[in-house]
Amino acid sequence: MLLRLSGLFLALSFLSACSSTAPTEDSAQASSIQLETYYDYVLYNPNDQQIIENTQTLAMQLADSQVVLFGEYHSHPAIHLAQLRLLEALYQQQNQLSLSMEQFNRSQQTVVNSYLTNEIGEEWLIKQTKAWDNYRSDYRPLVEFAKDKQLTVVAANAPREHVRCIGQQGLGYLEGLEESERAKLAQDFTTDDPAYQQRLFGNAHHGDSERSNNHFFAMLAWDETMAESIVKQLENQSTQQVMHTVGNFHIEQRQGTYSRVEQRLNGQKVSSLVAINHNEFEKLNQQQKKALGDYLIVVKGLPKRYQNKANQLAEFKHIKKQSNKQCKIAN
Repeated sequence: MLLRLSGLFLALSFLSACSSTAPTEDSAQASSIQLETYYDYVLYNPNDQQIIENTQTLAMQLADSQVVLFGEYHSHPAIHLAQLRLLEALYQQQNQLSLSMEQFNRSQQTVVNSYLTNEIGEEWLIKQTKAWDNYRSDYRPLVEFAKDKQLTVVAANAPREHVRCIGQQGLGYLEGLEESERAKLAQDFTTDDPAYQQRLFGNAHHGDSERSNNHFFAMLAWDETMAESIVKQLENQSTQQVMHTVGNFHIEQRQGTYSRVEQRLNGQKVSSLVAINHNEFEKLNQQQKKALGDYLIVVKGLPKRYQNKANQLAEFKHIKKQSNKQCKIAN
């Protein structure tokens, strides 16, 4: 299967965590791609050809892309290693580069900037931004490279508390926000996107129910805000190219953040690098691979998250509790 989120999992979890988890190993399917460790990866171009020289060659092929969207399975060692290598390679050929990240939101931009200019230390950055648990292992290398090269780091995402409230109240929630808070989310939302909505909910999508639509609008708050943040950074004369790190689901099949960036680019080029489990990769034909993304990074599947259904349901209950925190009613 391609990366798919069941309707149940999405309804319980996507308001409190990014909707992207790595497919796990499928022991029944042998793979001819040799990935011995979780740091190994293989890159493929749009013609389903392996990129032998790896990230250096990939960077050359991405030189004419104003936006590079690097999809990830959060906490996958190979993907985070490849992100750093690609950022380095892109910088070597284009130093007017910016790093954009799903992992920080707009309300945290000032804190991120303070860290980059050595006004605060890393521990304060982590505490003030409530950085992801895997920041030190997975995102620190990217931020430190940007800091060393004096690159802009764009805190691109929408604040989680606003996303959660949109999921409960719908887009009407935005009307009750003060101007300073409203500016932390994208100004424009494209809500007519049935293909993306179907991929988000799968068979659990029940027509135009208010609850389903609100959950979809919450997902769009992420996508639209990240896309707007990326394109705004490109309007800065010091930036000619932006590399954005983002959960895989947001850019698969050129939907979500990908399509929202395209809408705002006015003909400039956007390219995606989509992650896929090595066993799933071998099940796809060339047409399916091309539909998934512009380039593919093939990685070893992570261990199965749950062996026991009771453990999984217990985690769902915890996530649902966090997602159901009450929001202030929009005026």
